[in-house]
Amino acid sequence: MSNAQIWAALQQSAMVGADRLPVPQALVQAAAMGTDPCHQALLAAIVQPAESAAAQLLRASAVAAVFERAGWQPGSQITLKAPLAEPQPAPAERRPAPEDEALKSLMREVLADGPFSLRAAMLRILDQSGLRLPHDLLALALEQGRQATSLRPWLDPVLGERGRWLGTLNPQWSYAGGVEETASPEQLWQEGSVDQRVALLRSERQTDAAGARERLEASLKNLGAKERLLMVQTLAVGLSLEDEPLLEKLLRDRSREVREHAAQLLSCLPGSAHSQRVAGWMRAMLRQDEQGQWSIEPPEQAPEDWAHDGVVSQPSPYFRGGQKAWLLQQVVQLTPLGFWTQTLGKTPVQLMQWVRQSDWKASLRQGLQHALNHQLDVGWIEVAQGREMRSDTLVQLLMAKLPPAEREARWQAWFERDQGKLVDTIAGIAQSMPDTEYLSPALSERLVDALHQALGGRHATQSWHSWQADQALLSCARMLDVASLQRFAALWRQPALQADTQDEAAPADVPATPADPASALTPEQQAMLDRSRIRPWDDDRVRDGLERIVRLRLGLHQAFAVQRAA
Repeated sequence: MSNAQIWAALQQSAMVGADRLPVPQALVQAAAMGTDPCHQALLAAIVQPAESAAAQLLRASAVAAVFERAGWQPGSQITLKAPLAEPQPAPAERRPAPEDEALKSLMREVLADGPFSLRAAMLRILDQSGLRLPHDLLALALEQGRQATSLRPWLDPVLGERGRWLGTLNPQWSYAGGVEETASPEQLWQEGSVDQRVALLRSERQTDAAGARERLEASLKNLGAKERLLMVQTLAVGLSLEDEPLLEKLLRDRSREVREHAAQLLSCLPGSAHSQRVAGWMRAMLRQDEQGQWSIEPPEQAPEDWAHDGVVSQPSPYFRGGQKAWLLQQVVQLTPLGFWTQTLGKTPVQLMQWVRQSDWKASLRQGLQHALNHQLDVGWIEVAQGREMRSDTLVQLLMAKLPPAEREARWQAWFERDQGKLVDTIAGIAQSMPDTEYLSPALSERLVDALHQALGGRHATQSWHSWQADQALLSCARMLDVASLQRFAALWRQPALQADTQDEAAPADVPATPADPASALTPEQQAMLDRSRIRPWDDDRVRDGLERIVRLRLGLHQAFAVQRAA
């Protein structure tokens, strides 16, 4: 019986009712089959009398959770033909762990409850400082990595050898397993986990793209479909026309996902033969009238050679358009984005205006968005921020490709352009900021100045009584330069402004309170007047969130500064 089966049985008891369906017999039998101390302890905890069936069920769930985290697999001994050998001890650690208890407490809090950006930033600082996670945080960190795959690239480098060793003992943490961090590239490639081999390829693509490509090509026949896809995706790092022969070969791979990804990578190479062929198909669909207006008409059926270049002729069951719309979307997503600006003579923004007027706007928009997701052409950032292709993840990826100075210049321009929309400006910066990065000191100070001007007086200017405003302030706590955090926190830490209600001016659109009590404000007007005095941190949840992020960031900064100095 597996852990999943035990949890399913426990869940069934909880849903039906412990009095009607007590602790599952399967759990009792699984515990009774073992003779080691762990099984006996589990059996005693389950069968020991309790105040009620519900209490016994909760106790069984707690015991099962502890044993699962410890790597216990119930009933697995039944299939063994020989006693289990004791696991080998973890190799010696390469990196010293910080011994500061205050730092460990902060790190534990960040791992358990911190926002993703703060977790990733903390792990990045650890890695850059040449440190690993303390041993007593490994179980928590491994569990967080199991739940959030996006955290694993930041987590893997700081697990240390004991973290990798633990990954081999619990199937749910197997993503962290593998050979020692100090192993040679050849040993990593031959014996490492899939994640370690993919990380090796990515690293080698940055320094020796040709060598990494040759390593991958020599091993393709020995890889499963999922492994091939993960490793072919690493070719996006340092992609060049030298990769074209291998990608052309992968267009005939037996895995559909690998074929599709190879075609997408070739679309990122405008000079490749594949891109030239696709551009020829697209050019044949375009027409220009005497007034210079462009139109597009897809074919009724796909020619046979299209399938060899990654075009799927059969529409997806979830596709709502017809055959022609499906074929158009398929070809558009494989067309290099530069084709459109060069052929139609339009900027990306002008091109989207043309798309909105087309009879095939849905297929064109979906195809262009798919192409942009893979080609990541920074010239299309304004389009990615528009309503047709709005995607926070896409904007973040595109902004990450820009040099920091150019990103800052764009954010400065947003400030100038949208001075009366501070909440929207902050949201736009937060959505476009790469993970683990922060605003420059200069821009941080400018943002704090704007916040003090908007929120530091008797009346808050603009609208701050919304969920968007709350999130904007929480984003500021995560992305401001650490030197600006104390001044930022002064916004809610300073004593509340006690305005004289007799002299306090009401908002322009709310009439003054009449002297005659019979002429009191309507409920709507009174609510508007009340909201005009509310700041986001007047909500205890927002205030607690702001305080927590600022405290954690300042604490981590101070603790790591001490570690580096030591």
